Amino acid sequence: MPVRITNFCNNCGVCEIICPYNAIYKGGSNWRKIQNRYFVYCDEGLEYDMFWSKEHYYVVPDKCTECIGKYPEPICMAACTRNCCIIDESNRESEDHLIAKKEYLESLSGNRE
Repeated sequence: MPVRITNFCNNCGVCEIICPYNAIYKGGSNWRKIQNRYFVYCDEGLEYDMFWSKEHYYVVPDKCTECIGKYPEPICMAACTRNCCIIDESNRESEDHLIAKKEYLESLSGNRE
């Protein structure tokens, strides 16, 4: 997971609005992968991974590209006034992997440009 949101988040929602790949979800929002397409909201009970949060916004790792090829740095980090969006050093991804993820996400219909 390239970027994660810390528990100091005050839930302002700016990061969710500006994320080019809809990778940021409001705390408590459910999601899942359907037919090899990236995550959408759903109402059923799910098993959650370490990035999911009930209390504050969170980043879905499969959708975060660190804004590589779009902005000089992750746009959520630049916009967060509380410095809650940080690079998760323990789960770094290679630049090649981030670029491949970006290209895949851009090939899906419905993503913000």
